[in-house]
Amino acid sequence: MSVWKLILQEILFRKTHFALSAFAVALAATLFVAGPTLVRGYGRETRQTIDAQRQELHAELAYMENETRKNMLKLGFNLIILHRDTNMVDFRESDYSAEDMPQEYVNRLANAKELTLVTHLVATLQQKVKWNQRRVLLVGYLPEVSQPHRGKKKPMGYSIAPGEVFLGYELGVGHAEGEEIDVLGKTFRIARILPEKGDKKDITIAMDLADAQKVLGKKDKVNQILALGCKCAGERLPKIRKQLETVLPETKISEFESRAVARAEQRDLIAEEKEKLIASNEKSRQEVESFMGTLDAIMTPIVVLACVLWVGLMSLSNVRERRTEIGLLRALGLGSRKIATLFLGKAALIGIAGGLTGFGLGTLLALQLGVRALEVNNEHFAPEPGLLLWAAIGAPILCAAASYLPTLTAITQDPAEVLREE
Repeated sequence: MSVWKLILQEILFRKTHFALSAFAVALAATLFVAGPTLVRGYGRETRQTIDAQRQELHAELAYMENETRKNMLKLGFNLIILHRDTNMVDFRESDYSAEDMPQEYVNRLANAKELTLVTHLVATLQQKVKWNQRRVLLVGYLPEVSQPHRGKKKPMGYSIAPGEVFLGYELGVGHAEGEEIDVLGKTFRIARILPEKGDKKDITIAMDLADAQKVLGKKDKVNQILALGCKCAGERLPKIRKQLETVLPETKISEFESRAVARAEQRDLIAEEKEKLIASNEKSRQEVESFMGTLDAIMTPIVVLACVLWVGLMSLSNVRERRTEIGLLRALGLGSRKIATLFLGKAALIGIAGGLTGFGLGTLLALQLGVRALEVNNEHFAPEPGLLLWAAIGAPILCAAASYLPTLTAITQDPAEVLREE
């Protein structure tokens, strides 16, 4: 009879022994497979979650950045460039600077490549004048001067044709568009009556800069340059001032309060808080992953060692129970190699059966724990080919190693002494 038939008969005759040994191996293999599978699945879900959160944050920040830019444009200019000798107290009281600047300053700024934090440059000449027995603000606008190094942008400010004016809401009461009016001895046609703003624009007469320079007698002069700070967050004003000093040291810059600036600061705050939240979430998930990895590194070797001891003890018990049978087989001429093959082959089959069973159970256990306990999507769990290889090869080798000493005992005992004892 071949050794493999003996092994099969041995398994069928001692089903309980085989089942208990295979159960121990399956238990060890289950934990050996479940731990890494669970840790890897949780890690994949963690990375996907963090990546999704970061993509969501970047999309939200891009949206907020675009909305901030739109609000800045809607709210108008938020920077004003003045002559460096301007008295800011007087400026706040009169709404315009008493110090004039050459009109060419705006062209110098527009062509300065180092001026990267300012855009939409509009030169104006402003002065309080008396019109129809009222003190009004006369403003001459130069259409926005393009900055060649910044590319094309939708222009801001007014573009008013020579000989025409825009009247503020309050000044337009009693007048109609198309009507001609006198401003400081010169005739202008009302092109538009502006909607109510609730600020100084309601008492403003706006005209082309060249017309304003003529009626005020200030040829080629402006007294302020309006602009928009294109960077809407952080400590930007000192940086803008530094750039301006290199281009036009004869000027200084001030900033209007703007809801858009506040919105930009809020954007930065939200970004910072969300980054902290993502980092905290990532840290907590990494801690959980690290804890599971540590637990797996501690528990799995203990269970595997217990399994090896169990299989070894079961094998030793089997050898002792079959001591007489082994003696008879030796006496009938069965060699030590075949007896060793009998015991080690059985141990290997126990390892294969337990290892494959444990691989399936371990994968299923990792899936159930991940979905129910850790709320991880089941798509992140999949059978690990590397663990299958370890279970299919490693378990039989360990079982054979655990059965080595009992097998050595079986093949080294003297059959004559065994039979004499019986």
